[in-house]
Amino acid sequence: MNLVINLILTFLLFSANAVIAEPLDIEINASKAVDLTQPLYKGMPFWPGTEPIQIDRLADYDQGYRMHKFTMWENIGTHVDSPSHFAAGKGMRTIDQLSVNQLIVPIVVINVQDKTATDDDYQLSIEDIQNWESKHGQIKKGRLVLMNTGWYRKFSDPKAYVNQDEAGVLHFPGYSVAAAQLLLERGIAGIGIDTLSLDPGNDLSFPVHNVILGANKFQIENMNNLDALPMTGAIAVIGVLPIREGSQAQARIFALIK
Repeated sequence: MNLVINLILTFLLFSANAVIAEPLDIEINASKAVDLTQPLYKGMPFWPGTEPIQIDRLADYDQGYRMHKFTMWENIGTHVDSPSHFAAGKGMRTIDQLSVNQLIVPIVVINVQDKTATDDDYQLSIEDIQNWESKHGQIKKGRLVLMNTGWYRKFSDPKAYVNQDEAGVLHFPGYSVAAAQLLLERGIAGIGIDTLSLDPGNDLSFPVHNVILGANKFQIENMNNLDALPMTGAIAVIGVLPIREGSQAQARIFALIK
């Protein structure tokens, strides 16, 4: 069945007492949707030093219904970092304060798999961005920029995905600080990646987190299926859990494509 959407979207939020509408002013003409979310399951990759997801079955069909209890850290699986994850102070948004009209956003994909194939520690560079812009035009304001490293294909192999060496150092690609700063100059909505972190795994000072979140932007980690996206033209719908005062939260994210 084809998904056909051709309208000016108005996203409705329902509360106990009222309906609140946020105009998006985004015209969407889409024929398919792509899921950008990694599944949550026992044995999935997780950040070293945290704990794996726990899924406990509390009831089953012999009791009339099936029900589970999930215990997991904020940062496991496909999730969104809010500014408050790293940036303290007045005005730094928590997860529940991310505006709905900023969570339905046009996507820019920068594919660097030719670089990451030979360098696990590769960092997105200014040159990568400039090369993309030479083909597609300058990145427009309000875009969600996704770095496609190809790493998402390793997710089913946690050892390869985390890629921790004998000294405990993690090795996976990420953004450079210079690239993050340039993207902020472009007025982006946020950035995303298909690895455990927006920063390369071997830099635990998290400079990119500090730059992006410090600018009151959001980030997405552990994304999936980025090869299915065009370099430009898709629209992300980011269904992040609105945890009150949360710094991060899991999200079901999909893209609408013409």
